[in-house]
Amino acid sequence: MTAQQGDGLFAHKTPRVFSIEAGRPFLRDLASALTGAVPPDDPLALAEIEILLPTRRSARALSEAFVAVAPGTASLLPRIRPLGDIDEDEIFLETGADADGGELPPAISPLERRLVLARLVAAADRNFFAGQKNWPAAIAAAQELGGLLDSFYAEEIDFSRLDTLVPAEHAGHWERTLDFLRIVTEAWPAYLAERGMMDPADRRARLIDIETKRFSQSPPDHPVIIAGTTGSAPAVARLMLTVAHLPRGAVVLPGLDAALTRDAKAWCAIEDPHPQAGLKALLEKLGLEPDRISPWPGGEKRIEGSARTRLLSLALRPAEATDDWREEVATACAADPSLARACDGLTLIEAADEEAEATAVAILMRETLETPDKTAMLVTPDRNLSRRVAARVRRWNVAVDDSAGVPFANSPCGTYLRLLAQWLSAPSDPHAVLSLAKSPLAGFGLGDAERRRATGALDEGLRGLAPSPGASGLADKLAASAERTPRLDAQAAPIVAQLDAAARLWPRSGPAAFTTFLDAHIAAAELLAASDSETGDKRLWRGEDGEAGALLLSSLRETAGALGDIKASDYAPAFAQLLSGANVRRRSPAHPRLSILGPLEARLQSADLVILGGLNEGVWPGDTGTDPFLSRRMRVDLGLPSPERRVGLAAHDFAQGAAAPQVALTRAQRSGGAPAKPSRWVVRLRNILAGAGALDTVEASARFAAWSAALDEAGPPRRIPPPRPTPPVEARPRKLSVTRIEKWLRDPYSIYAQNILGLRKLDPLGEPFGARHLGSLLHKVFERTARENAAKDALVAILESEAPRYGLDEVEKALWLPALKASLEWFSRFHADRMTKGAPAVIEQKGAGVFDAAAGPFTIEARADRIDLLENGTAFLIDYKSGKIPSAKELRTFNIQLPLTASIVVKGGFEELGMRKVAAFWYVKSLGRKEDGKSDATGAEGEEAALLSAQVLDGLMQWIAAFDNQATPYLSQPRPQFTDVFGDYDHLARRREWSVGSEE
Repeated sequence: MTAQQGDGLFAHKTPRVFSIEAGRPFLRDLASALTGAVPPDDPLALAEIEILLPTRRSARALSEAFVAVAPGTASLLPRIRPLGDIDEDEIFLETGADADGGELPPAISPLERRLVLARLVAAADRNFFAGQKNWPAAIAAAQELGGLLDSFYAEEIDFSRLDTLVPAEHAGHWERTLDFLRIVTEAWPAYLAERGMMDPADRRARLIDIETKRFSQSPPDHPVIIAGTTGSAPAVARLMLTVAHLPRGAVVLPGLDAALTRDAKAWCAIEDPHPQAGLKALLEKLGLEPDRISPWPGGEKRIEGSARTRLLSLALRPAEATDDWREEVATACAADPSLARACDGLTLIEAADEEAEATAVAILMRETLETPDKTAMLVTPDRNLSRRVAARVRRWNVAVDDSAGVPFANSPCGTYLRLLAQWLSAPSDPHAVLSLAKSPLAGFGLGDAERRRATGALDEGLRGLAPSPGASGLADKLAASAERTPRLDAQAAPIVAQLDAAARLWPRSGPAAFTTFLDAHIAAAELLAASDSETGDKRLWRGEDGEAGALLLSSLRETAGALGDIKASDYAPAFAQLLSGANVRRRSPAHPRLSILGPLEARLQSADLVILGGLNEGVWPGDTGTDPFLSRRMRVDLGLPSPERRVGLAAHDFAQGAAAPQVALTRAQRSGGAPAKPSRWVVRLRNILAGAGALDTVEASARFAAWSAALDEAGPPRRIPPPRPTPPVEARPRKLSVTRIEKWLRDPYSIYAQNILGLRKLDPLGEPFGARHLGSLLHKVFERTARENAAKDALVAILESEAPRYGLDEVEKALWLPALKASLEWFSRFHADRMTKGAPAVIEQKGAGVFDAAAGPFTIEARADRIDLLENGTAFLIDYKSGKIPSAKELRTFNIQLPLTASIVVKGGFEELGMRKVAAFWYVKSLGRKEDGKSDATGAEGEEAALLSAQVLDGLMQWIAAFDNQATPYLSQPRPQFTDVFGDYDHLARRREWSVGSEE
């Protein structure tokens, strides 16, 4: 580009600063003006231009913009360099040479900085906050300290200034804080000096100053343009000032509000939360008045864009300048009573909740695709909304890329590594074992079918009481399960062997270096990831998440020595904390016309439809929060930016996006189940539109709510009738235990599900010790006492010997000790009394009786807790109940276990007894007995027992006869007055679908 060719652009007086109006396609306008300033027949002209942009994404987008404005033209593109990364307006230059040709020390990696600061926090002599010695808390504190370091380096504030801040009224507290901050004022600089390295933020600022000095001392003869940045960092502002004064230099600002700059009162009232606060601060640093800023020669202004910009300028006017807001609005309405031009293309959607908001955004994106070549982008800081929208559009087989990626910790590789770390720290935890075993990346050296079978066996074997702590707890639990179900041992053996090999890799002898645990973790991960056809390293480190994990762990391995020694129990939470913040960028094909961006990523980007989502207070703008180290006054005295500066930057992003020709503003009225407060910008915009009578022209909440409902409309609800299975008579059970018969009377469907379909409810995983287990333990103690006719003093020894098998550890024993003592005391008296009347003949043994029924013999089985043979040769039946004992009425209706057992005794179903008359049967409360003994037993004796037993048996025969009829269905809990609200098969019977509001 020659001087003559660039006269139109560089003819302005220096400092040469331009602005591109909000709502304009910034990068396209920039490319259009520069392309128009070079001769069309010179393919090398553009290559002379050097352009500095704030982010790498904007640099890539500008390259595409140059191609778009000159299609079919062959030329070299300008040299486009990013000023900073996507997170902040800070410079990143490829050269490290200073003005004298020397080199700056290398920058320490952010990860090493985080680890070193965490070690310094945990090793501090004093306890400054709760959990300081806990590694996850120390790592989180290190992240906050890193942010403080970045602020000091970016704002070029010397650490020594902290010593001058001693508020008299808070001197004691401040001295404590200052003592803690010596980590960054003394320890951190000393560590950098020892390593011969620089802090990344400090080095970036130095590099910017080097570039500024180079431009100042040797002005380049080619055009240099800085575009799209607000120059929030002092070093960037100095670079911009230098470039603006270069003979061939220019600065292009994003979205300076020209209307507001002409209102001196409003301009002076701008404070940090305002969208123009950053640009106002920059102009003050540059020493420029707002009227010195020229519009960028980037094509014709759209009338619509100017109207929208004016509307947003009025809506976001500084609070101190709103005394004449009504007059400003009236003036705008007089020029355009309906604000039709400003509202054209503007849509406001306030959805019921987050799910509804995501659906509305997905509909907008899907609608965009109906127009050829039309593009849409969702801009939001809410990553949950991003993920929801990406999931919603998949219903139309459309893939949309979330530029932030997915958290590595939630990816398959990251999840597997976290689960493995948790298991290594607690190898007997059944939840940790099964979570790891069910991970898709856990291969255990097996094929898919064999691994699924082994995992199922492991799942079944770990059900019930939680294993005892320690490395042997898991093996002991599985061995106990294998005694009951031998097949589990063989099926789960391959996984158990692999887990045992992995556990041996883990150091368990006290604190060790973090790298020691990390190496063992990686080795165990590769060992367990192997399948029958692939090695573990190939399965684990492939794919997008695998490659990201390999890079992350490689970097962590190189720097983990900075963390020092930790305990084995601290490794898993520390590892999870270190994974936070790492993302996986998807490389899978995504739709080229749709995108999801964060506000920082969306700067300078444009699309035909811009959707600004998550517009609630606390989300966009986010909470200002509080500095954990410095008060607001201290930050001001030091020269650090106020927390509201972030709000101002967010407001600028909002204003830039909302000025687009086609824009939709969305928010959820409820978030997390609670009412959500709309963003301050939405409130102001609604107010100004309502005052102008134009709110209805942009309000689209009801329309999108209706469309969202129509997407999932399933038609009118259809009443689901209760299940009425009628299996063939030959498939119906001919043998049941007395406890199953009680369930049959209450819930026939459970007999159908368990005894006919063969479905069985699994025990809970890792079940804590409770009253049910205590009852089983007491049954065992009573059994042994009766068999051995043990003395009273032996009961405690029997209890101690049996307790481990039933899960009663020392902690639980302390909790249940009073109840245990009372039960043992009672049983010693009860047993002694019974021995004076007879002797136990049946103790925890099975018996069975065969009875004639319509469809053939029916066998009734019973397991008797205790049957005493009295001196007169009759039987006395006893059933211990650790819970509630049945009432006399229930004894005749549903709780018929003992009356039926009595019928088996009479029929000679217990081999040890032969055929006997029954003297009595009693349910006896064994746990939580009352001191007076009242209501602690119920049953029947003598003729009453014989009559009740005969009546119950007769009733059962009628019940059996009814179910021997093919037409009798197995209903789900047909008697409402006896409904069991926790029925094991209620979900299978879909009770909640047909019983709610029913007239049963």
